[in-house]
Amino acid sequence: MALCLKRPLWFAFFAFSALFLVLALGEKANATSITLEGNDMRVCEVQVTIGPDAPNGHIYRFTDIARDDRYTFQTNRLCNRRSIGGEACLDDYTEWTCCEAQAGEDITCRVP
Repeated sequence: MALCLKRPLWFAFFAFSALFLVLALGEKANATSITLEGNDMRVCEVQVTIGPDAPNGHIYRFTDIARDDRYTFQTNRLCNRRSIGGEACLDDYTEWTCCEAQAGEDITCRVP
């Protein structure tokens, strides 16, 4: 009994490859990240919230941030604020500053 294929085997391989590429590129197109970057070495603490309801939500705290430190978050909205007083570490903070990225966009947000 002979196996009869209506289409060549290379066509099935091509169709599978095309589907894989569409799915892989579509996932990358929807991936969004925001990188938080420090620009002042005298910051004692930075508070960060992420997600669609930021600045409400869980607060992530970063201390001893150097000028070249960078933190990347997989989100489309990031809000941050820093302590006032430089190295004195006062309990006062600046106002929240928010950054938003479009779907598939990677952006950088600076600490105020």
